[in-house]
Amino acid sequence: MKFSTFFSNVQESPWYRHFLNPVIDEIPNNTHILDIGTGTGKMLEILSKEKNVSCIGADTSADMLHEAKEKLINTDTKLYLIKAGKTLPFKQDSFDYITFCSVLFHLKNDAMVKLLADAMKLLKNNGVIIVHTPTGTGGLLKLTKCYFSIKNSSMYLWYHLTKKRAMRWTDDEYISKYAREQNLNYERKLVMNGFAQIEIIKKSKIE
Repeated sequence: MKFSTFFSNVQESPWYRHFLNPVIDEIPNNTHILDIGTGTGKMLEILSKEKNVSCIGADTSADMLHEAKEKLINTDTKLYLIKAGKTLPFKQDSFDYITFCSVLFHLKNDAMVKLLADAMKLLKNNGVIIVHTPTGTGGLLKLTKCYFSIKNSSMYLWYHLTKKRAMRWTDDEYISKYAREQNLNYERKLVMNGFAQIEIIKKSKIE
C-alpha cells in the first residue's frame, strides 16, 4: 500500500476530524481558501461540502493529490501540483484564507520564510493565515483517556511520529516571532485537548 493511500485511510478516523475541526470552525461559509500541503484533501472535502467554501489545494506529492482527487470528485475544488521552493502559481490578493495543516513544522527555516512570504502576497487585505500543528505535549496516558477507541488507533502513530518536531516548533514560537517582526495581528489557541494548536495571522497591521 502506498503511503498516500494509508494516510488517506487515516484521515477517515474519528480523531482526525477532531484534529481538523478547529481550522474548519475558523473559516466562514462562502469564502475562498488555499490549503498549502493539502495532502489527500480531507479538510477541503469537508469545507466544500459542509460550508460551501471555494477551495484550492496545493501539494508537492502527485500521489497525495491523486488520493485527494478521489475525495473531491463531486466538488468544485481545484488541485495543483507544485514544486518545493518555487513561487506559488496563484494571483496576488486572491484568497480570504490560507491554511497550513501539519506542514510548516516539518520544513527548514528558509523554506518556511519563503512560503509565508508567498502566502502573505496571495492573501486579500484583512485575509487570514491559519497554521495548524500538533504540540507534541500531553502524553500517552492523556491520549488514551481522551481518544481511546479501536477506530482511533492510528492516533498513537501520529503522536509518536510528530512529537519531537512538534515540541521544537511549539518551543520555538516561530509564527509568533514572525508576526511580531511583521507587525501583524497574531493569536494562538490550544485545541484538541492540548494535543494541537492553531496559530492565526491576520493581514492587517497592529494599530
